[in-house]
Amino acid sequence: MKLDVAEMTRSKKEILEEIKKPVIILILTAFTFIIIISAVNGFGRQLYSDFIGALINLFFAWNVGFGLYKGIWQFSNSRKINKVLFPKLEQFINDSQENSYDDTEAEVYEKVKAAYSKYTEKYNKLNKIYWISFKISFAIPVIAIIIWFIYSY
Repeated sequence: MKLDVAEMTRSKKEILEEIKKPVIILILTAFTFIIIISAVNGFGRQLYSDFIGALINLFFAWNVGFGLYKGIWQFSNSRKINKVLFPKLEQFINDSQENSYDDTEAEVYEKVKAAYSKYTEKYNKLNKIYWISFKISFAIPVIAIIIWFIYSY
């Protein structure tokens, strides 16, 4: 069986489109790991000489690392749900040809809502923890700077 050149290039383009997003995510993840490692290294270097700078580096590494974890968790879990959900939804829509469009749309909406309910609940908890951590990581260095100013003068 011989393939036409246009079919081969189209399939290569489809393959490249499919690969592009995970490669970009991998590059961004590696870049983020480098930032985290340099912040932790800065924490170690400044621990005894500049405590405030070391504390800022530590919290920066924590926030970037936790944000990276949150992003990876969100990306991987949504992809898992989508891989399972969309084929089932497609089959459900094909099987419900006799139903009206509005009925089918309402049922599909309920199925998607049910599939994403645990994901949304966990995501909201994780997001709340992240933002509390983010706020604390700004408050503690500011308090440390204020205490340092009070005791230095």
